[in-house]
Amino acid sequence: MRPQAVVVADDPVYLNWLQNVADGIDFTAVHPLDADDLIERVKMLGRVDIVFFQFESANVAERSGMVEKFLDRMPDIPLAALAADSNAEVMLAAIRAGARDFFVLRRDDTNVAALLGKLLRRSTQTQSTLPKAHGKLFAVVSSNATERIAFTAEHLALSCASQMSKNERVLLLDIAGPVGAAGIFLNLNLSYSVLDAISDVYRADQTLVDTAFPKHVSGIYVLTLPEDLIGHPKINIDELLKLLQVMRGLFGCIVVAMDGALPLAGITGIIAQADRTLLLTDQSIIKSRHNKYLLRTLRLDNCALDQTMLVIDGYRRRMGLEAQSLADILDLKLLATLSGEGDARIQSMNTGEPMFTLAPKDQYCDDMRRMAATLLSGAMPVVATRPGLLGKLFS
Repeated sequence: MRPQAVVVADDPVYLNWLQNVADGIDFTAVHPLDADDLIERVKMLGRVDIVFFQFESANVAERSGMVEKFLDRMPDIPLAALAADSNAEVMLAAIRAGARDFFVLRRDDTNVAALLGKLLRRSTQTQSTLPKAHGKLFAVVSSNATERIAFTAEHLALSCASQMSKNERVLLLDIAGPVGAAGIFLNLNLSYSVLDAISDVYRADQTLVDTAFPKHVSGIYVLTLPEDLIGHPKINIDELLKLLQVMRGLFGCIVVAMDGALPLAGITGIIAQADRTLLLTDQSIIKSRHNKYLLRTLRLDNCALDQTMLVIDGYRRRMGLEAQSLADILDLKLLATLSGEGDARIQSMNTGEPMFTLAPKDQYCDDMRRMAATLLSGAMPVVATRPGLLGKLFS
């Protein structure tokens, strides 16, 4: 049985073009008054396998609303967008509204039939079905906002990407403070943020990732909070957690950066999803005490911390708090210590060049690669011993 397609377009040139380049599909032109009218017309046709919508700058808002309302009522039918050119804003609006693909008039005519065939094969899966989670999820958290959280998460994501197969993609998701730090450290001008992705969670799929998600030259994808945001935004925690679930079906590895400003439900929810959570601290008493209070709050909330491990950043020997002693005090397994030259890190942050590019021989790079390898392998460090007398410093 030949696939049935509906074309919602003001200009008949789109119907003629599709009929010429996609042999084997029956196309029907429809000129609905609104979304409700379109739904009734589709129902009258009996069986429709795909619907095409013409998008242009003048009708983006109206057409996006029609697409969204149509998907609310008929989520099982895949939608595709048509346009006269590759206008980035029009393309993003169409994908965010729910279009699974974007076709430009008279472009790549020889490939359109194959792309349509692929799109139709995917129509057997309903849009309401979430991808099965399979990608690894690592969370980097500290009690207070600090640029070290995003910097650590950034280099962990880069390290994981370098050690995974080329077809396994990596996402860095930064919701820690200072806001937008990961994008700044990677010298990215981000027009699409974590908040946008959360808003689009029910339309999130591979097409949205390819079209909207910012990508670093290294190959990793990056989402952060808007750099110009003042204060910490109100985040819909349920939809944030759903977004992570969807992303795990689309990425081989996700690294999340967060801090104690995130609502407790968000922190515990991310820790529950994570394969490993890294509590980031340094050797200062104040950072260690604040992280102790965060851990105490999580434990009182019955948050399972068996996959949470300690990472000590800027580590220096003979500074009073040895690594294992600090792990004992916080009652966590010690995963890693990160050392290296502090000046090189500042230069990395300011120039937008990762340490792997700017100072590849710095000890920090070796420490980060080893930590990433341990996480990807699933290996567990030795269980920490019980707190000793040094714990009185934190009592």
